[in-house]
Amino acid sequence: MELGDLLDALASPDAYGLSPEVEVEVVQTHISAVFLVGEDVYKLKKPVALEFLDYSTLEQRRHFCEREVELNRRLAPDVYLGVLPVVRRGEAIRVGGEGEVVDYVVHMRRLPDEAQLGRRVEAGEISPREIEALGRRIARFHRDARRGDDVSAHARFSEFAGHCAQNLHYVEPLDFVSETLEARVVRAMDAALACARPAIERRAEALVPRDAHGDLRLDHVYLFPDRAPPDDLVIVDCIEFGDALRCVDPVSDLAFLSMDLRRVGRDDLAEALVASYFDELARLGPLGVVRPPEGDEIEEGRALLPLFEAYRASVRAKVDGLRARDPRFSLEARAEAERGVHRHLLLTLRALLPPAERPCLVLVAGLPGTGKSTLAGGLAEEGFDWVRSDVLRKRLFAEASQRGEETGPMYGSEFSDRTYAACLDEARATLLDGGRVVVDANFRSAARRAPFVALARGLSVPLVIFECVLDEATVRDRLERRVDDPSDADFDVYLAVRGEWEPIGEELTPVAIETSATPEEALAKAKRTLRGMGLA
Repeated sequence: MELGDLLDALASPDAYGLSPEVEVEVVQTHISAVFLVGEDVYKLKKPVALEFLDYSTLEQRRHFCEREVELNRRLAPDVYLGVLPVVRRGEAIRVGGEGEVVDYVVHMRRLPDEAQLGRRVEAGEISPREIEALGRRIARFHRDARRGDDVSAHARFSEFAGHCAQNLHYVEPLDFVSETLEARVVRAMDAALACARPAIERRAEALVPRDAHGDLRLDHVYLFPDRAPPDDLVIVDCIEFGDALRCVDPVSDLAFLSMDLRRVGRDDLAEALVASYFDELARLGPLGVVRPPEGDEIEEGRALLPLFEAYRASVRAKVDGLRARDPRFSLEARAEAERGVHRHLLLTLRALLPPAERPCLVLVAGLPGTGKSTLAGGLAEEGFDWVRSDVLRKRLFAEASQRGEETGPMYGSEFSDRTYAACLDEARATLLDGGRVVVDANFRSAARRAPFVALARGLSVPLVIFECVLDEATVRDRLERRVDDPSDADFDVYLAVRGEWEPIGEELTPVAIETSATPEEALAKAKRTLRGMGLA
């Protein structure tokens, strides 16, 4: 039976013996289709064969449906109800019962969307305390999970390095990924692998690896705080299709979740998760049968975490890349997948690079004459690309005038819109190359800041806003003495901008930089802030 016909049949309530008015919601990935029917979920594996899985035959799909139920009952015993045949009875397709078997589905109990960890984090409902409890539970799962020579064979350095290379191999042909970004990721990954090789090999020899989960993402964790343990935590969708992807170093398993928390801008929760996990492991005792010759197993695991987070980010880049190239998905879904590739490659770099090289977006805001360009110039000397609105505005205006365009006043609202849009484009281009960029503009209103905030959040890169502040008398003196400056702002412009100034909201955590002292002191404070965020 053709896949398209089967998907259409299973999208009908008739396949489940239900009346026509019952809604069937369909969610597809490149390897499966999930049918949400009331309180039930049915998951079909698509007949695909990829480098990392093989669902190409009916027997393979039946086998992996059974494995999915068996493995996932470790962390979700009441969710995975069993495997059902999809049968043909006459002209009808039915799930379960007698008939010619055309495929198989995993039957699950539907979990409430509002309990999903990703949604609860997005809604601001998750505290560090709840994340710490999750970290401890994962540590206990890892301690109790199966280990052995067969498990460790999948977690040796050669295997792990091969998985890293495979992930980046899938990204290589994507024409929407810049060669600069790709090259940066490959160099950083190769360097990190070379450093980590001895520790990864030692841990495999010591039987630290476990038959774990393999896909421990925010969307696969459900929390029920009103229930008593262990029913307060359900984790679904572990990898069943490849032992090599599930039998891993436990820290690699954890790294998927900590990386995912960083993806949504919750580094605080990621750090709470990691700290509680390692604290619990320290309490439980060593995972391996042989202790490290130097230091201890916990510190060794902590040191490997950034590489494992980078690996997990590259896994998601691969998956998003497959989706972006799949013509069966809508243009909107494929565009979102492209954004996902960029987001996860930048997370890969962020995990691997030294703090002073990590991709980030810095906005230097403030009223005219408060020293924005001096501070931004200092950051440029520290390795940031400098997008200077005053310079860009004049260049754009000159180019428009040469083309004979009707532009309106250079400092009018219409041309200011063009200037900020150009600043945004230049910032985006730098970030999509994996670089660091500082944008120097007054950012007088929330509307001017919002696109830059959205850019940083959409790419999962850190955003830092420095607000330069200075007393009015000193500003006036500086503006009156200003010569040969790209900015044409005088004290009247300062007063006009001050009258329109909208305070930067606390949710953006702006950092005030007092610029009345020397430029070196202002720059030093900015660098201390970046250092505290792991960006310098």
